[in-house]
Amino acid sequence: MSRDDHTPDTKTTATFVHLFGLVSGFVGPAIVYYLTDDEYTKRNARNAFNWQVSFLLGIAALVGLAAVETFTSVLFGGLGIIALAFVIDPVLCLIASIRSRRGNAWGYGVALPVLR
Repeated sequence: MSRDDHTPDTKTTATFVHLFGLVSGFVGPAIVYYLTDDEYTKRNARNAFNWQVSFLLGIAALVGLAAVETFTSVLFGGLGIIALAFVIDPVLCLIASIRSRRGNAWGYGVALPVLR
């Protein structure tokens, strides 16, 4: 199916599934993934789910590393990286939303393939 073959409703649902991940984490995309029958929406929900799980695991790893570091390195290094991650997440979700609205299912690039 080419990117022009998707209906406007399908593109809208695929667009919002990425934004839904910003407020619901991986839960929202998982719900959409299991409830939809449309392959394009399912692909976008899978990409959003994989990204949100990867983001959560990355934040958990950064917090764990920050917890074992000294106060100085946590203050200047760990917290800055964690704050940067919370800036990157909405930016990537917005890019994915725009791409899905145009008919492309963007895969975030660095997301772990939890759902295939």
